[in-house]
Amino acid sequence: YQRVKEYIQRYHMLDGDDKVIAGVSGGADSICLLFMLTELSREMGFTVAAVHVHHGLRGASADRDAAYVEEVCREWGVKCLVSHEDVGRYARQNGLTTEEAGRDVRRAVLKKVKQEEGGTKIALAHHQNDNAETLIWNLCRGCGLRGLGGIAPVTGQWIRPLLCLKREEIE
Repeated sequence: YQRVKEYIQRYHMLDGDDKVIAGVSGGADSICLLFMLTELSREMGFTVAAVHVHHGLRGASADRDAAYVEEVCREWGVKCLVSHEDVGRYARQNGLTTEEAGRDVRRAVLKKVKQEEGGTKIALAHHQNDNAETLIWNLCRGCGLRGLGGIAPVTGQWIRPLLCLKREEIE
């Protein structure tokens, strides 16, 4: 908790008047992100809303993920918005892989909710392992200098408070 708080402060990610829209899948990373933001909001004064994107791909398993996120949010007193999307159709229409389509759809939903809710920041649960994977991927594709930096802690409205943690620490 303290490391995440210091990381947020070091990169000036959040202020007391922010309204944070957090992407929450229901996995360990995003639940950790939601927990950290919920606790920090009490200290720092910003507000948090969670967004769960149901991709329409995994049937009952995806329904359980959405219900879990809603339950956690209810218990923690966090506003929760669930968006049902057809990622498979989006992928076919745009000639994308399901993974690429899912990322595009999630980002579009998060941006839309941020605008509708008067949000100021969008928080994602990327961590050090994701950053290493991105760096290796960028190197394999022959990236330029920009790609050597990996995932930035802050990119405009996008913040990644968990980049200071390894996946094992999150779990």
